Amino acid sequence: MYKIRKMEIEDYVEIIKLWKHTDGIGIDEKDDSKESIKIFLRKNPNTCFVAITANGEIIGTVMGGNDGRRGHIYHLMVKAEYRNNGIAKDLLKNIEKGFETDGIRKIFLVAYRDNEIGNNFWENNGYKIREDLNYRDKRIIE
Repeated sequence: MYKIRKMEIEDYVEIIKLWKHTDGIGIDEKDDSKESIKIFLRKNPNTCFVAITANGEIIGTVMGGNDGRRGHIYHLMVKAEYRNNGIAKDLLKNIEKGFETDGIRKIFLVAYRDNEIGNNFWENNGYKIREDLNYRDKRIIE
């Protein structure tokens, strides 16, 4: 049994440990620091969730942010031994509802090409690959 609740900064130690030990999740030392996550949670109170067991263990996460027009999903994952129980779908439903509450009508995400489990999940939940875009980034602060 599990429940979904909003992510809190007090969850940080447990979620970062979980992310670091999950294949297909990219972690950046600065972007995923406690201070960065704290700022992200403050700016996105309706779109960051954890799945927890009855004894309080965090077994899944999802984070989402928006620019006022489009939403972006980060770090949707479920601990391996708890997968195939609908937890990821429940996390996804919560974040989609949060984006809807915030007036966001379109959601984007990035998944590593070799993350077969993740890419299958996204495809099965209606998230299509955009062939007309190139994803680019640039670090402006080291």
